[in-house]
Amino acid sequence: MRNYKMKRNIIRSVILLFLPVLCFSQSLEYNIQKPSKLFIGTPFHILVEITANEADSIFSPQIDTLDIFILKDEIIQSEEIYEDKKTTKLDLTFQPFDTGEFTFPELEFAVKSEDSLVFLKTNEFQLNIESIISDSTQSIKDIAEPLQIDLGFWDYFFPLVAICLLILIIKYLMKLLKKRNISGSEPVIIDERPPYIIALEMLELLKKDKLLEKGDFLIFYFQISYILRFFIELFYKINAVEMTTSEIRQHFQIEDFKQKSKILDFLTFADKIKFARFIPKLKESESALKWLEEYLRSFENKQENLEKTDDHQVEESNA
Repeated sequence: MRNYKMKRNIIRSVILLFLPVLCFSQSLEYNIQKPSKLFIGTPFHILVEITANEADSIFSPQIDTLDIFILKDEIIQSEEIYEDKKTTKLDLTFQPFDTGEFTFPELEFAVKSEDSLVFLKTNEFQLNIESIISDSTQSIKDIAEPLQIDLGFWDYFFPLVAICLLILIIKYLMKLLKKRNISGSEPVIIDERPPYIIALEMLELLKKDKLLEKGDFLIFYFQISYILRFFIELFYKINAVEMTTSEIRQHFQIEDFKQKSKILDFLTFADKIKFARFIPKLKESESALKWLEEYLRSFENKQENLEKTDDHQVEESNA
């Protein structure tokens, strides 16, 4: 009898342990709608269906897309109720703003019932983003059948003789160049000014073009993002001009994390205008120009402090 009571208590404990799982009624399904090839700035849809009890509430927390995939519009939501079950359909539209192979992160949704809170997640998946869409209208097509031309011996002889003579002349000129004294060649001029002065000079030339007054935002953001990348390349010794924004995020190492975040936000916003044809507001563009100028001028004080430190070290070594 004692063993029977013990077994009954064990069965009750197991049932209580698995009761939340047995009572779980929410489920999540999702589908991805995208073209066979995905290009930068091309939108794609993620359709999510969540089945829950009729009285449950569904929440969508803020989505972190790592600055690569940006939620384009508001989430479109609809509901259907059948036999005390509620199916909520969510349509999310995203746009990629960088090229390469990326992992789309999990999307998390919260289902709130009277006595519980359940989180449902989608799975991660890979996306390969290409740079531009090829224009099929620009392909070269024949407008007429090719003509057949019969060539004779002399048609081949004279071109071959001309090619041989050209090769001999090139070899002769190369020998002459090797014998010349190249010490009199002009030296390469290197701009030894501080990088921030060079960048500020480029910025002043950009202001004179008055691109914002003309409404030419595309060329404007090409120029200011190039100036910032060129300064980073000169000052921090990384190949920023040839890198994408994601590569700069990976290789750009500075102690001031807030400053790094502002620089990456600046470059990401410029990429939206350059590649996704996003049209900014005039005040946003003026603020971007002002921020870049203030950022470059902040290095003037840093340069003065560096020169004072070098002079002090020289004085100590002489003493």
